[in-house]
Amino acid sequence: MENSGNNKASLFDIETFLNNLIQRLFPVWYAVHAAREMPLQPLGVLNPNSFLSHRWLSLHAVFRSLAESLQAQDKEWQPLCDLLEKVLVEREFRRPLSVSALDGIEHSTQEEDWPNLLSWAEHTGAAVAHETAEDFDLCVHRAFPQEESPHRVVYREWDGRYYWQNKEDNAHFAAALLYAHEKQRDMSFSALINVESVNSKVLDRIRNDYWLLLLARESAYPIHDLMVRADLPVALAEFEWRRGDLVFMVARKNNRHVNRILINLLDNRSTQHILEFGRWLGRRHFPFRNQ
Repeated sequence: MENSGNNKASLFDIETFLNNLIQRLFPVWYAVHAAREMPLQPLGVLNPNSFLSHRWLSLHAVFRSLAESLQAQDKEWQPLCDLLEKVLVEREFRRPLSVSALDGIEHSTQEEDWPNLLSWAEHTGAAVAHETAEDFDLCVHRAFPQEESPHRVVYREWDGRYYWQNKEDNAHFAAALLYAHEKQRDMSFSALINVESVNSKVLDRIRNDYWLLLLARESAYPIHDLMVRADLPVALAEFEWRRGDLVFMVARKNNRHVNRILINLLDNRSTQHILEFGRWLGRRHFPFRNQ
């Protein structure tokens, strides 16, 4: 039995030695083949549902964290950082907006993370009268008083979500939502809508010139280590402050060795495990209707 154990240990030592030898002699070849077989951890939910907008995915936070991480590493990433500053474009429109169009609010003192505004409204507005059409009209006017118009709202074209930049929990707004849901009725208020859009031309430039692969941090470290050993230009950068478990793998697309490795890493993989972020973002577009 002791000899059997010693033989297995010897075989393991030999295999480890050969692997290390191949990595040293042919680091690019080894990384290309390892990338195809490497297990990847799931990314989880990127843009969670919540009644609070600051719990959603924030592209402002994503691009800020990415740029700061890259600027701290090397000047070669400055052209990408300059492009990241131009990806998001904002415009303002003043127009009526229906109460039921809102998907979230900016501020709340509640600790419970309700999955949507209706759940929040059931907890917040149930005590306010909302049985009749007159109650509904009164609730809307008290939630969005004419003298404070226009009320600031943000619309994100890349995920189709509206949120109200409120100052505090508003029981009258909650009651109006309950009535609108129960009676299938709606009403508009005067809004100043900040429309957050993605500049497709800038995003295309980034996609053409750079790899921006989103991975679980645990999955990114091994492949990054192999590429560094092969002396290939690649960087890891932070994703968003709420998701420290995720990182970007960043590289230029002008290096054929890098391209081979990352294409193999992507090959036959689910977007639940690795995401080409520019491609994912480019496919998400819910145009604002200015009418």
